[in-house]
Amino acid sequence: MADFLTIDVYRDPIRETPARRRSIRAALAARPEGLRAHTINYANTGTFTLIPRHVGTCLLLAGESSDAAHTAWHGKLGAALGHAGDYRLDGEVARARTEHDNDHWHGWHPTDDGAAPIAKDEPMVVLVHGIVRPRHLTTFLRDNLHAASRARHHPGHRGSIDVHAKPPFENTSISIWSSRRSAQDFAYQPGGHAPAMKRARELGTHRTGVYLQVRPLASSGNLGIDEPALPDLPDTDR
Repeated sequence: MADFLTIDVYRDPIRETPARRRSIRAALAARPEGLRAHTINYANTGTFTLIPRHVGTCLLLAGESSDAAHTAWHGKLGAALGHAGDYRLDGEVARARTEHDNDHWHGWHPTDDGAAPIAKDEPMVVLVHGIVRPRHLTTFLRDNLHAASRARHHPGHRGSIDVHAKPPFENTSISIWSSRRSAQDFAYQPGGHAPAMKRARELGTHRTGVYLQVRPLASSGNLGIDEPALPDLPDTDR
């Protein structure tokens, strides 16, 4: 069965972020039933601004079902956390791919078992996790500047964030798109992100790569834009 994801972004000043991370770790000490994996990440605006700005903390939970996520958030985990993130999203992993057979995201091997593909006119969330080889860091950062500029001005971009647990060589982008067609236009059309992806594969810039297409099912708030990210979806229940 495909992973069910909850993504929560907490907006905190830099000085308050360590306390937030400690409180999340403490809340997860009693692992909720049905939780397959979690990542606790620093968050910044590096996906759409040339100079990344601090945002706060991003908590991603991967569970075995929407029921398991609901039980966790309305049970001891939710009580321990105090409140959900300022931006919240629920979704199902519709496609999971790794650059190498044994790649993972801090021990999490995402699964898309049984999930239907996302149609071209459906909204989509893209998660790209990578650990860059130190000798290629400059190349990656240069390519990321171009990608950030392109994403910010793309009409299908509905918000995004850069997250990482172990900077500077680990970088993960979470981007929200009005449709799969828009996301693919950004990624593959001339002037988009295609040259960077081609260079990454030719040079082997990353020692780890995980790519996810996520079908968003609920969304609350905004992420890097001044309006709700996916206003046609229901609000998250947490």
